[in-house]
Amino acid sequence: MDLRHWLARAVDVVERWGERFGPYPRHPSQLLPDAEFAPVFDLFAARMTNNYPFFHPRYAGQMVKPPHPAAVVGYLTAMLYNPNNHAAEGGPATTEMERECVDALAGMFGLRSALGHLTTSGTMANLEALYVARQTHPGRGVAFSTEAHYTHQRMCDVLGVDGHPVPVDAAGRLDVDALERELATGRVGTVVVTAGTTGLGAVDPVHEVLPLARRYGARVHVDAAYGGFFTLLARPDAPEPIDPRPWQAIAGCDSVVVDPHKHGLQPYGCGAVLFNDPSDGRHFAHDSPYTYFTDAELHLGEISLECSRPGASAAALWLTLQLVPLTAQGFGATLSASRRAALRWADLIDASPALRLYQRPELDIVTYFPATANPALSAVDAASNRLLRDGMGAAEEPVFLSVVRADAEAFGHRHPDLVPDAPTAHVLRSVLIKPEAEAYLDHLHDRVHELAAGADLPAGHRSEHTADGEALRSEGIHRATPTGIVRGTEADTDRLVDVLVNSFFTDPLMLWAFPDETRRAQILPQFFLAQLEISLDYDGVLTDERRQAALLFLPPGAWDKLEARDEELTERFGELAGEYRQALLTIMGLQAHHHPAGEHYYPSFGAVLPDARRAGTMVTLSGELLARADREHVGVYTEASSVAGAALCLRQGFTPVGTEIVLPGGPSLRPLWREPR
Repeated sequence: MDLRHWLARAVDVVERWGERFGPYPRHPSQLLPDAEFAPVFDLFAARMTNNYPFFHPRYAGQMVKPPHPAAVVGYLTAMLYNPNNHAAEGGPATTEMERECVDALAGMFGLRSALGHLTTSGTMANLEALYVARQTHPGRGVAFSTEAHYTHQRMCDVLGVDGHPVPVDAAGRLDVDALERELATGRVGTVVVTAGTTGLGAVDPVHEVLPLARRYGARVHVDAAYGGFFTLLARPDAPEPIDPRPWQAIAGCDSVVVDPHKHGLQPYGCGAVLFNDPSDGRHFAHDSPYTYFTDAELHLGEISLECSRPGASAAALWLTLQLVPLTAQGFGATLSASRRAALRWADLIDASPALRLYQRPELDIVTYFPATANPALSAVDAASNRLLRDGMGAAEEPVFLSVVRADAEAFGHRHPDLVPDAPTAHVLRSVLIKPEAEAYLDHLHDRVHELAAGADLPAGHRSEHTADGEALRSEGIHRATPTGIVRGTEADTDRLVDVLVNSFFTDPLMLWAFPDETRRAQILPQFFLAQLEISLDYDGVLTDERRQAALLFLPPGAWDKLEARDEELTERFGELAGEYRQALLTIMGLQAHHHPAGEHYYPSFGAVLPDARRAGTMVTLSGELLARADREHVGVYTEASSVAGAALCLRQGFTPVGTEIVLPGGPSLRPLWREPR
C-alpha cells in the first residue's frame, strides 16, 4: 500500500466534496506560501527525529507500534473534514462509523446488545465505567488487584469512592480467596478484573470472579485496555488457542474497556467503553440547549462524560476493520505472531546462562533480568538498569527495552533463591506488540544476551568492545587502542572544524538557530572555529589519531574565566551570526543561566564522522574525559540535544539535573550531571 498515493487521493476526495458548496474568499491567515512554510517544516521535521524507533522490532519496550496504513489514511482523510462525534450533526458520517465500530467490538467480546462509544484513552474509558459503578452502587467501593493499572486508584480518588487493592497470586493474577474476604465486608460494590495487566500481561480469572461477585451483589468491570483483542485467540478456530475461560466470561460482565490504539492497529488516542446493559446510559443523561438538534436515535455525547471527540478516530478504526476483520484469522493473525514470539523468547531466555526469566508470558509481554553473581535483589536491580541504559545508549545495534518494578514478596514467589536485601528491584520488560518481532527474535535475543553478559560486572571492571576491536574499561581508559587519543592543537583546526560542521549541520539546535541552509553553511565554520579556539585556550580538545572525531570541553575553573570574557565573546558570536544574532545569543544566555557553579568539567561539543562512530571513537574520547574527572575527583556537567546523546550520557553515569533548557518555539537541551567515581 503506497501511502503517498492514498494520502494524495485523500486531499482530492476532500477538495471534490468541498467544490459542491461553491467558492468563497479565504482569510489571509489561511493562505501560507510554500516558501514561508518550508523552513518551519524543516525545523519541525528535525524536531521529530528526536524519537525512538517505535516501528522497528529492535524497539521492544512499551506498548507502542505504528498504526495500520489504512488507519493512517482514514484518520488523515477524516481529519480534513474535522468531524466532532459528540453530536450527530458534528459528524454525521463518522458517527455512523463509530456506532458500527462499537457494535463490532462488542461482538468480539460476545456482548449482544451493548451500549458504548469510543474514547480518547483507556483511562477515560475506565473513568466512565467506574462512574457508572458508583452511580449503581452508591456508598460502596471498588476492588482491584495490586497489579491492576495505577489509574484505577486515581479514578476512585476522582470519583470520591474507596479503592480496595487486592493481593495477587504467584502469577500476578487477582487472588480470588483474598477478593472474597474483601467482598464479605460489604464495602465493595464493583470488582475490576484485568484481562492482561500492563506490567506482566497476566489475565485475571474472570470466570472465577464473576460468579463470586454476583453472590455478593457486586458489579464486574473488565479492564481489557491492553489485552482485550487477545479474546480472538480464545476462539476454537484460533491457530494456537489460549485458555478460553476468562475470555468467554467477559460476555457476562457489566462493562468492558479496550484500547484499539494498542493491539487494534490505531493511532493514539483511541479507547472504547462498552456497557452490557444499555440502560446504564441513563447515568449519563443530560441536556444541552444548543447541541442535540438533529434527529438521531442517540447522540454519542448523550452516553459519555467526554464532549468533543475526534470523528477521525472512528473513521480510522472503521476503515481498518473493513480490511482486517475481528476474527482469529484477521486481527488474530497479528496477535498470534506476537504471542509466539513471546513464548519462544521465554524458551531462549530459559536456556541462556546470562539471562533469567522473571515470569513465563501469558500474552506478549516478556519479563526477565540478567543473571547475577550476587544472588540478591540489589544486584538484579543494578544489572537490569545497566542493561537498559547500555542497550539504549549503544552507538551500534541499540535495543530499546523497558523495566517494571517488582517487590521482594513477588520475587520470593518466583525466585526464592534471591536474597531480599532491597524492598524492590527492577526487571526488564519487553512488549512484543509488533508481529514483526517473530522474525526478528533471534537477532533481538542475541543482542540482549550480549548486553546481559556484561551487565552484572561492576563499574570499572566491565569491558566494552567497539566495532574495530578496541577494548575499553567502562571508565574509558584504554587497555589497547589501534587509534589512540591525542590532544588537539592549532594545527588540527581546519580538519576538526570540518568534522564539527559535518556532524552538526542538521542538528536540531543548529536548524533552529540558523534555519536558512545557505546561511547555515556560511555561519557554522566560523561558529565552530570560535568554539574550537576557546577550547584550545584551556587545553580542552581531544581527538583521535586520524582526526575523525573531536570533543571540545572546558576544564575546572575555565567557565569562570569565560564569564570574565563575556563582552568579548558576545560581540564575536553576535557578529558571526549576522541576522541570527538574537537566536544564537538566546541559546548562549540560557546555557549560562542554567550552568552550575563550582569546579567541574564541561564538554560542550562532541562530533564524529560515520566511520569513527562505528568504531566507537566518541565513546573512547568521552570515556577518557570522564576518567580524567574521576582521577581529579570532580563532577562533569553537560547538555544533550538529542535522545541518542542523552542515552549515551545516561549509560556513562550521568543523571538529569534541574529543568530542561527550552528554546522559544524550538528544541530543548537536557542538563546532565555526573558525580566522580
